Amino acid sequence: MIPIPQYPIYSATIELLQGQCVGYRLDEKNGWKLNAAELKRAHQGAISRGIDVRALVVINPGNPCGTVLTRENLHDVVTFCHEQNLVILADEVYQENVYSDNHQFISCKLAAHEMGLIDDKGNGTKTCAPLELVSFHSTSKGVFGECGRRGGYMELVGLDAAVKDQLYKLVAFASLCGTNGQIMT
Repeated sequence: MIPIPQYPIYSATIELLQGQCVGYRLDEKNGWKLNAAELKRAHQGAISRGIDVRALVVINPGNPCGTVLTRENLHDVVTFCHEQNLVILADEVYQENVYSDNHQFISCKLAAHEMGLIDDKGNGTKTCAPLELVSFHSTSKGVFGECGRRGGYMELVGLDAAVKDQLYKLVAFASLCGTNGQIMT
């Protein structure tokens, strides 16, 4: 599931991998906020079409809209994903680029912890299995969100150790690019 509107890397990657996009619409009339009822509508619609929904992308702060999701929005997201057994793909690369005193960035991990879905170490709790969360971060968005040399990392929370091992192998293989010195010689 991906937000509409969204940064097109998600829809393009899903198409490249021959998956099916399930869009959930952000509420333009309410400052591009996320709506829990819309998540449920989009999810149920996909299931009724025979789509096996496996993950939900949350972009916070939003790109291209710039919306900073509220604590309530994030609580809705983590609860919904836990109930539906969906992996959260949290694009949080613009977390340092919030320029309003009226908004505060809150991570999906913090929201999951506040809802009792993960413990202090990112594991499940005594009352529930862990929420599965992949949080993406950037080291290349600078002060104003500008682009440039790309760098980033991800945090894996609640994922099975075998899945983590495979993801680390994939990322290690994909990141075998030249260094500055190699490129210049």
